[in-house]
Parts: sequence; C-alpha cells; structure tokens
Amino acid sequence: MLRRMRKLFKTIIINSLSTQQVNYLGVLLDKKFDLYRESGFSSTTPIPRQTAADILMYRFKEEEDIVSLFSILLRHEGERFYNRDLVLWGKEDFCLLLKHLKWVYDRDLKLFFRDPFYEHEINFLNKIHIIDLRSDADIDKITKSISAISKKMSIQDLEWRITVRLYDLEAHTGELVRKIIDLLLSRQNLQSFTGELFFCFKELAINASKANYKLLFQKYVTEKQGIRSEDNYKKFLELFKAEIEESGNSNLLELAKKDDRFYTITFQSSLDSIEIWVTNTQNITLIEKEQILKKLSPEHLDSDNFFDDDDDNTEGAGLGLTLIINVLKKYSSEANPLKVVFYADFVKIGFELKRTEMKQNITDEV
Repeated sequence: MLRRMRKLFKTIIINSLSTQQVNYLGVLLDKKFDLYRESGFSSTTPIPRQTAADILMYRFKEEEDIVSLFSILLRHEGERFYNRDLVLWGKEDFCLLLKHLKWVYDRDLKLFFRDPFYEHEINFLNKIHIIDLRSDADIDKITKSISAISKKMSIQDLEWRITVRLYDLEAHTGELVRKIIDLLLSRQNLQSFTGELFFCFKELAINASKANYKLLFQKYVTEKQGIRSEDNYKKFLELFKAEIEESGNSNLLELAKKDDRFYTITFQSSLDSIEIWVTNTQNITLIEKEQILKKLSPEHLDSDNFFDDDDDNTEGAGLGLTLIINVLKKYSSEANPLKVVFYADFVKIGFELKRTEMKQNITDEV
C-alpha cells in the first residue's frame, strides 16, 4: 500500500509542480532540504521535473512524510507557491487512498490525522459489552455480570471490549468503570496498572464532558447574549467559568440530557495491546483543537498558528492532558502516546499501550 501511495503522490508532484516548486515544497517540510545537494547536480544545471520528483520521494520515504507534504500542498492550493499559482491534479484519488488508510483530514486545521482507534474483531461475542449509563442503571447488577465473566477468563484470554456511554462521570459511574478495569486487568496479571489507567480514563472523561458542556453553554446561554466562542473566546470562557463556579455542572448536565449530548469510552484488549479512547459525538472549535494539539503534538503546527496559551485560555484541555501524557510515557516508547483525530462531526482521543512495554515496566520494577 505504501508503494501505491508513493506512486500516486509522485504523479501528483510531476503533474502539478515545477522543479522550483518541488524544491520549495521540500524546504517547507525540512528547512535543510536542497534539491541540488540531494541530487548531486550543480546549482546551474537544469533538473527535469520528473527527476526532481524522484529526488523528493527518495528524500521523504515514510508514509507520514508523504502525508505531511500533501497537507502542505492542500494548504497552499490556489495560492502563489514559490513562482506560480498552485494547482493540484489528481488530489481526489489521493484523498480517497488516504481515507482508506485511515488518514482523516481536518478542514479547520488543514492537517491529516491517522486514526489508530478502531474496533478489532473479537473472537468471543460474550466479551463484547455496551454499557449505557445515560439513564438510571443497576450498577451492582452490571458489576456482578462483569465479575462473573472475568472469572471465566483465563490469563491467556486477552480479547475483550467494553463500551460505555454517558453524559458525565459521576461518583457511582466512576466506581463502576474502576471495577471494570480492575476486574479485567486482574485476569491478565496487570492489576498494578489499574490505578493509572483509571486516572487516564477519568481525565479523558472530564475533558469530553467539558467539551460537550461548552457547546451546550454557547447554544443555550451565550448565543442569546450575542457571544460566540469563535468570535470572543476570552469572554465566552469567562462566562463558562462563572457558570461552573456558581452551579458546578448541574445545569449543564441537564442540558446534556435534554440534547442527548453524550460521549462514548471504549476499553479494548487485544493480543498485542490495551487501548482506551473517547469519542465525542460532535466536533469542537478551532481554538479547542489548537489547544489540544499544543499539548499532544506541537510539531503539527507552527507556533504562529496557535491561539495564545495564556492563563485566560488554558481552561479545559490543559493540565489534565499533560498529566495523562506523563503517565503514558512511563509505559510507552512513543514520543506522542496520547493521540487525537478530528472528524467532521466527532472527535476521538485516546491511547494504546503495548503489552510488551507494560510487562517490561513490571520487570524493571522487580
């Protein structure tokens, strides 16, 4: 599939860019890139367009690099790109290929994000559970059911998935989730991770409900005052904080129930890893996206593109995400273990921990 991607992208480069534009594209991704140095030609030697494309593709071999190059082209399409206007030929076919490879394009940020969160095929249906906590649920009954199932699982029985739907993380629902994590991890001799995985889950849940509450608060409160978060975020945030300080989340929770504005948390155990991800059932504002990216993977955006991260704007997806990242880095070799994907009408955020790295941590402690 990578070979197909490289071939199709090379065709786009040849048909859309001059030699000078190819060099300019490479420099935008890597300031050290120089087409003539990479090729071995002197600066006075004309380089054919196809040769320039070959050199670019040789320099940037990885899938992530190709996606980054394509993102740059999309951001500058229709604009002056070095020495002439940029027109992209064949971009639709390449976008379809990226979609097939689970690359998701966000039109606000003009960036692609790889979606690592999808449901693996589970061999045993009795290990797939959907727990809907949007209405009153018998927590004791659910806990006993999960407990009974977990006792039948052997230590080698690693494949299961549980999905929880809720409006907010309340005391009784939080305790249920902690029991679920503990019961299932105990069957895999990983119970020592229960506390930290529950902490990560809790912080993700808090951020998810807060994102929903902000949208509801704008819809039912600030829009009636002529204030939108996109236009005056500081004022909006000031009013939102005042609402939380005065009433907690009680009023906002009622609005969430009224609009059925819930989020979904998926716990998935496979042969290779343990995953937790949150899916919000709506998109978020550009400002919120930028704030999240600044915490998770600041290299995605130039610093000039970020909304000011001063004290007035750091509410929400700030400290909690940083704490999650600090926990995950203890058990993951990835530079950015917490990942986010922005779809047009929903958002995913979560992480995957490899079993080999988790067990290595246990060995190191012993």
